Amino acid sequence: MDIDGVEPAFTWRGRRELVKTLHEQVDALVADCDQMEQLVRVIVAIGSDLDLEVTLHRIVNAAMELSGAAYGALGVRSSDGTFVSFIGAGIDEDTARALGEVPVGQGLRVDDLSAQQAAGLHARTPPIRALLGFPITVRGADFGNLYLADDRPGRVFSDPQESAVRALATAAAAAIDNARLFERERESAKWTKASREITTALLSGAPQTGPLQLIVNRALDLADAEQAILLVPNEPDLPVDDVDTLVVAATAGRYASEVIGRQVPMDGSTTGGVARRGVPLITDSFQYPIEGFTDVGDRSAIVMPLTADDVVLGVIAVARRPQQPPFGEDYLELVSDFARHAALALALAAGREHALNQELAQADTVDDALKAAAEELRRLWRARRVLAITFPIRGSSAETTPQVVSVGEVTQWSDLPSDTQRMLISLRDGDLLTPNTTVPGTAGIAMQHPEGVLVVWIDLTEQRPFTLEDQTLLTVLAGRLGQGLQRVYQVDQQRETALALQHAILGPADLPHGFAVRYQAASRPLQVGGDWYDVVDLDDGRIALIVGDCVGHGLAAATVMGQVRSACRALLFDNPSPGAALAGIDRFAARLPGAQCTSAVCAVLNPETGELVYSSAGHPPPILIHADGTIRILDDGHTITLGIRRDWPRPEAHVTVPAGATLLLYTDGLVERRSIALEQGISRAAELMRNLRGSALEDLADQIMTGLAPGGGYQDDVVLLLYRHPAPLELRFSADVSQLAPTRTALRSWLARAQVHPDQAMDVLVAAGEAVANAIEHGHRHKPGTVSLRATALVDQVRLTISDTGSWKPPQPSRDSHRGRGITLMRGLMREVTIDSDTTGTTVHLSARIT
Repeated sequence: MDIDGVEPAFTWRGRRELVKTLHEQVDALVADCDQMEQLVRVIVAIGSDLDLEVTLHRIVNAAMELSGAAYGALGVRSSDGTFVSFIGAGIDEDTARALGEVPVGQGLRVDDLSAQQAAGLHARTPPIRALLGFPITVRGADFGNLYLADDRPGRVFSDPQESAVRALATAAAAAIDNARLFERERESAKWTKASREITTALLSGAPQTGPLQLIVNRALDLADAEQAILLVPNEPDLPVDDVDTLVVAATAGRYASEVIGRQVPMDGSTTGGVARRGVPLITDSFQYPIEGFTDVGDRSAIVMPLTADDVVLGVIAVARRPQQPPFGEDYLELVSDFARHAALALALAAGREHALNQELAQADTVDDALKAAAEELRRLWRARRVLAITFPIRGSSAETTPQVVSVGEVTQWSDLPSDTQRMLISLRDGDLLTPNTTVPGTAGIAMQHPEGVLVVWIDLTEQRPFTLEDQTLLTVLAGRLGQGLQRVYQVDQQRETALALQHAILGPADLPHGFAVRYQAASRPLQVGGDWYDVVDLDDGRIALIVGDCVGHGLAAATVMGQVRSACRALLFDNPSPGAALAGIDRFAARLPGAQCTSAVCAVLNPETGELVYSSAGHPPPILIHADGTIRILDDGHTITLGIRRDWPRPEAHVTVPAGATLLLYTDGLVERRSIALEQGISRAAELMRNLRGSALEDLADQIMTGLAPGGGYQDDVVLLLYRHPAPLELRFSADVSQLAPTRTALRSWLARAQVHPDQAMDVLVAAGEAVANAIEHGHRHKPGTVSLRATALVDQVRLTISDTGSWKPPQPSRDSHRGRGITLMRGLMREVTIDSDTTGTTVHLSARIT
């Protein structure tokens, strides 16, 4: 016995048990920590993308990782509770659907499923044994079930794995909800944009396709549908209650040629019922058969009335493929808004005042609007001549000199007969919008002009009276014209302010050497937008490049853009890191109304080495074209747009821009086209750059803008920013022989950056040295002056320009046989040598091909 009365053997045995227990507890804690770390990591991963399809796949993969399962599936339910689709991993569609027949309740864990003889599962080879299943509930609604399965003998899921997957299912609901919200907002934006496009196209006159076809084409594309048809009343002038038949007037998608022209009775048909009630609906079957449409089979469809001013102009039916998910009730509202906009546009387009509205909408100035309106009035009445006379505000200095716009015949105020002048003055002084038709074959009317009173005078080609219908139409059009001129005038005044603002906040006008930029705003009428660029000289000698795109167009988008651009520049001065700058803008954009979903690409360039660090926030990737034509799309370091989620990681990517390569940063307006994938537009831009890579940078910028421009001009704001490495060398120095050595040193260093072969570099140095020496010795032999040197690298050549501000001494015979041979030496070393002299000085152009 020891002094405590405890046997030593018992003491050591107890200690060993205690140590063993402690080790087991530590191992359990470590395992729990690892499990928790893994759970947090996968939960973060599943919420890192807002695309719903991507999110669902990540949920399945994350669940398999947490549980170690061989197979995984996520069944998605429709509103009626049936499964409409399965996202599977390592499992076929039939097995996934068989899993979906297993009810999971609040959660299910089975160690040996084969004992339950579940249909379709025990027949697998080998059969499914272990199963985990959990429901996913999103905003209180049953979204679907998550299944994990394994067919390995003896394989069972543990308690920690069950808990981890249960926690994942809860987190998945939030990720799915976020993705669906984002998808709904994106879908809403698409339909809203399409509504505006339809209205613009129909009111802009002569769209590329007919109005009905235009509407049905856009509805098919946006709904991701298989088929769309548009039916109109066979007698459009009758009230809807008196119409007995609808006719398919436009189709898009599958079986288009088979269904066009089909007739459907109003009574006893689904489309007729929608036309009568004016209420849209979702259906999977139609009451009346439409050959080429309803005989395809049951499938989800939306039927929408085209209603304007309580008049039904037609009905659109859009049907998805049988295997596609059905339309949801929330989708009905999006499509219905589109249908209302389309109907209103059709009604306006059908009005006789449409053409005049079109001319006014396209005019940039009051004078342009007046001329266009006069042309339209002359066309409408087939008139011999239309005069638009502006009488300035009475009492102004210009009161006695009316301004005349004449179409049909060139006419000045002084050319008009005195009685006509008196008639026009009386119209000016009379009641506005009151036609004067006292003289057969003529009509006049006065209206408000932004700078006085406008009188329109119409001379018909024949001496016929103006009918009551003519007078009514003239009064309506004059009212439209007066209002339209006022709008054009206000916009014209705003445009000057807007353009001044745009140029002030868009980006620097003077760029560092080696850069070229182009900007074009497509937004009418102010012609400003939310795209921007910036080139910032940083304190460490590097250069920051930014190209961005704020959502929207016009002055509001330009205002937001200016604030975002200024914030980005300030952040880069504080920390010249693209990722850090975008992370800072994230927080700023989240608080700035209108800045959410801004896209941008930010890069920091070392002009000496060509090293480029970049990061992209939902922006189209930069394009790098090597001197040999190799294309590289810089799509690394890419994440979501700005202002959506705070503290979002903003990774950076690195690339080295080699000598002779050209870098393009741009906004989506340059490459995005309707019905063409964005990747295809980017490839087209890259191919064009490759073919034109030998052009000078400014020429290349113009060629890209011209080569990628759509037939009707750019429909979105465009920014294009080019950089070619290395940047041109620019030197300016006094005409003194002491400058020869430093000039040679600077040129040698630049040629090395341009990766010119040493032998070729030596030829260039000798030729340039002769040109600089001549400029110093001959150009400024009597007075001091300056010499400038510019060197530019293209794909296969270098170009040098040496200029002085003096006049060269005519060559004279010299006793020294080694003098006077500079020009000959230059011509021997260079591919091209030209010398231009005038009273302001002499310029030498040297060109050498490099390999």
